[in-house]
Amino acid sequence: MPRDARLYMTFPNDFHRHPKLSRLPVEARWAFVEMNGEARIADNDGVFDAGDAEFMWPREILDVLVNSHPSRPLVVREGDTYVIRDYAEHQETRDAREKRRATNAANGAKGGRPRKNRTETESVTGGFQVGTGSQPNETQHKAESESESESESESELDVTLTTESSPVVGAHPSTDSELSPVIGALAAQAGITNVPEIVEQIRGYTQRRVSRDVAVGIARHLLTKARGGARVPQLYVLSTIEQSPLEVQQYIDEGGLAS
Repeated sequence: MPRDARLYMTFPNDFHRHPKLSRLPVEARWAFVEMNGEARIADNDGVFDAGDAEFMWPREILDVLVNSHPSRPLVVREGDTYVIRDYAEHQETRDAREKRRATNAANGAKGGRPRKNRTETESVTGGFQVGTGSQPNETQHKAESESESESESESELDVTLTTESSPVVGAHPSTDSELSPVIGALAAQAGITNVPEIVEQIRGYTQRRVSRDVAVGIARHLLTKARGGARVPQLYVLSTIEQSPLEVQQYIDEGGLAS
């Protein structure tokens, strides 16, 4: 069976029971999960530009996360950024991945990964630890096998990261250059290939001017209404704006989204 090459975020099994999280409203809990997912996709080590964060999540929800604990909150506001506190303790960081890649490359140049001492503590993907012992056992063999498989699939993870955090093939050049990395990644995930075209479609049919970041948000909102999903997201959004301009106009006006 082929190995699943998608990126993952990690949480402990009792994550939902943690008092710092369980006392929060459901919306704030889910926003925290989303923040971790978006951080993995954007590869930003848990640091979000304030404008990007407040675009993706309501300011009041972010305030709840920032005030989740007097001294050790889930999220910290630092200057013009929102930072997931202790992100590196739970999720893989860019630096950790680069170090692992360098180690794998060095081992490959030497002819493969050196055999581990069986008295070492074995680390298994996902953060779980295998206990020490002087006798080989089935669990340790499995740990080594999974660790080697992790190394072999490194190139697959790189491809996944590139796919999820970069604009899709055929994207309009100006889409990439004038969007922030996070919003650009959101557009790519949604299959939006030409944000300026959507901005112009909105202006032409609703008489409302919106920024490119806002246009991405509107497009993602419209795509949630596509029954069974949109086969060609860009065309679906343009067609929806053309066919339902008043609905789009109302959405812009009620959200105060016009520039």
